[in-house]
Amino acid sequence: MQLKDKVAIITGGGRGIGRAIATAYAAEGAAVVIAARSTAQLDEVATTIAAQGGESLAVPTDLRVRAEVAHLVQKTVAQFGKVDILVNNAGINPRGMFLESTDEQWEQAWQVNVMGVVHCCRAVLPIMKQQGSGNIINVGSGMGQVGHANLSIYCASKAALHGLTQAIAEEVWRDGIIANVLIPGPVKTELSKAAWENAETFRAQSDPWKEPAQVVASALFLAAQPPASGMTGQILSIMRRNSP
Repeated sequence: MQLKDKVAIITGGGRGIGRAIATAYAAEGAAVVIAARSTAQLDEVATTIAAQGGESLAVPTDLRVRAEVAHLVQKTVAQFGKVDILVNNAGINPRGMFLESTDEQWEQAWQVNVMGVVHCCRAVLPIMKQQGSGNIINVGSGMGQVGHANLSIYCASKAALHGLTQAIAEEVWRDGIIANVLIPGPVKTELSKAAWENAETFRAQSDPWKEPAQVVASALFLAAQPPASGMTGQILSIMRRNSP
């Protein structure tokens, strides 16, 4: 088992990519803590993991609220004693023309896609420093590298996430902590449903869409990296070069 005796926190763990990663990590021996706002979704994932013989803890959490994130990490440490892996997967994707976007849309996306990650990293890094080891995986996007029309808010937030990850990596590598970005490419999730359900868009992209389970191998690869590997501040992309 690649992750035997590891403890992993996964945000956005109630569905889509987060759910796929959580069940895969549990199958590889990790104790998995799943966080999302939907209690029902979290309970369903926890039930699935238990049925497969894995160990999990479901903690309903609004990542926009720093106190709730602190509670998430406190519960993790209280139950499992440590935090080895943090996967920042939660995100939202407002669509629309830039000039039609609202301050509220920008604020909401920034609070989830950027500040949610900031809150989580601030909460786990002191623990990881004390342990002398840790692994942070932030789920990014190709749209954080190349901007796309109708997605200005998402593009800006993911570009910020990429830079944030690399800055953190520079600051904490001496503490035995690594931080990397995983770009999964187009994946069929609720977040991207408007795009992949559009038949015209689907044909134009020559069917590049993956199922969430197809992201698992790369997520496991990053989670299994020991800090001593020196692999930090990297952007691992499993998307096609011309895919949005």
